[in-house]
Amino acid sequence: MKRLFLFIACLLLTLISGCTFKSGDELLQPPRPSATYESLQKQINNITSQGAIAVSPQSGENRNTVQLMDLDLDGEDEAVAFFCESKNPDRFHVYVFQKENEEYVSVGSVSGNAAQITSVSYPSLSVDGKKAILISWKLSGDDSTSGITVCAFSNAKLTTLLETTYQSFTTSDLDNNGTDDIILFTKDESGRRIAQLYVSDDTAIKLTLKGEAMLSPETQSIVSLKKGLLRGYQAAIFAESKVEISTGLMTDIFVYDSDGFRNIALESEDGIKHSTYRPVSVPSTDVNNDQVVEVPLAVLMPISPQNNTNSSSTSDASYMLDWYAYSTGDAPVRVCTTYQNVSENWQFMISDAWRGKVTVTKSNEENQTTTTFLHYNSLNRPIELLTIHRLTGDMKNYYASQEGMIELARTTTEIYTASIPDSANQSELKLNAEQIKERFSIISQSWNN
Repeated sequence: MKRLFLFIACLLLTLISGCTFKSGDELLQPPRPSATYESLQKQINNITSQGAIAVSPQSGENRNTVQLMDLDLDGEDEAVAFFCESKNPDRFHVYVFQKENEEYVSVGSVSGNAAQITSVSYPSLSVDGKKAILISWKLSGDDSTSGITVCAFSNAKLTTLLETTYQSFTTSDLDNNGTDDIILFTKDESGRRIAQLYVSDDTAIKLTLKGEAMLSPETQSIVSLKKGLLRGYQAAIFAESKVEISTGLMTDIFVYDSDGFRNIALESEDGIKHSTYRPVSVPSTDVNNDQVVEVPLAVLMPISPQNNTNSSSTSDASYMLDWYAYSTGDAPVRVCTTYQNVSENWQFMISDAWRGKVTVTKSNEENQTTTTFLHYNSLNRPIELLTIHRLTGDMKNYYASQEGMIELARTTTEIYTASIPDSANQSELKLNAEQIKERFSIISQSWNN
């Protein structure tokens, strides 16, 4: 009886409130898009009906065919859509639509001849935070040079601010005014590799070429660009390049201040040339977590007895890395030294007491690689200080749990451990387990191509 009363009460409330029960077919119907997005779809259909094909950028964070972004910060998203011509697939168009009275209307477009749209981003070029559209194009028949178009959207109008070619680019607030600057890497008319700095005015009405700076003459191709800070927390761009005559990397460091836009890697405050070249492919990074990017310089470690018979072989050479912090006011300062095992993705801090006295040897076995640190000089028998093990495979947990193993780190596929032989007690350079853990770390990769 109570159940019947409750059912009748609920039914009466439903009828009073004006609610009605939907049929099963109605419940299964997908929700209808709003009139606003129907109008956007209509605009896109109008373009495709004329022979265009919707496409998407091929790389970067923004890869959708239609992208919603509040460009003018009025609280309403503009829509940016990408197309190519079906009859001329090397002709691309980027349309911008603005919402007016709940409908999207076209406010302009930019076009380019290219093999594809490589990427699109939305830098802030004005102090009020309004966003521009930066489009990168892959040019047909040219793998080394790309095209770039930068547009501003303001007052329901799309304006092209920059259209040129480049080989690499990044954006960063080098002049510290709260807006993004555009740094392009290209070649000048003589074939020299240069960097160009483009800065916008306060309203982002135009982009001005503020300066050009040369890259190191030995550079062949840029492999990564990194935004970072110098000593004194000045913004800089670190360009890592391959060189023409050797393996390894070289770093150019670009800044902009009262002395203009320049490459401080080519300058010398103390009259001494400080080359950033190292014969190992280790990029600049904040190695000691002090918010400053340091540049490594490779220093040859002592040759181990195992390699004495072929001491000139670069394949047998082991390097430690001295890490230098740069500034625009004085000479680079060495902040620390590491041994970097690039293939195994870890590093080990080297104390000043170890410099010039310690080398390494490596061995490979199935599911285990080892790196042994030796206290070595030409007059004494080498003393093993410790061994770092990289364990993989199904048995890695078993081997990591063996007596004498010190666990250092784990990933989804490997375990890093250390072991200390009895012979370490013969050396004043010996370390205990806690000291080894403090010096060991996994390398985090943060390259920006």
